[in-house]
Amino acid sequence: MQPQKVREEISNLTLTNQEEKIAKLILEHKSNKEIADELFISLSTVKTHIRNLYAKLNVSNRQELADKFKNHPRD
Repeated sequence: MQPQKVREEISNLTLTNQEEKIAKLILEHKSNKEIADELFISLSTVKTHIRNLYAKLNVSNRQELADKFKNHPRD
């Protein structure tokens, strides 16, 4: 995917506050359990938010998610 298209894709995303918090924690290399503990939510809820993030960003793992955010950060 071309850089401009990726930038547009990320800028046009509507992430919930919780999804943004979880994405940030993923970028900090936190585990699902650490994320759940830090946000006071269940592990199942963390997994649901991550699944939604993957779908919205069209990625299939943490590394791809991190690459998109690091290369094209949201404002």
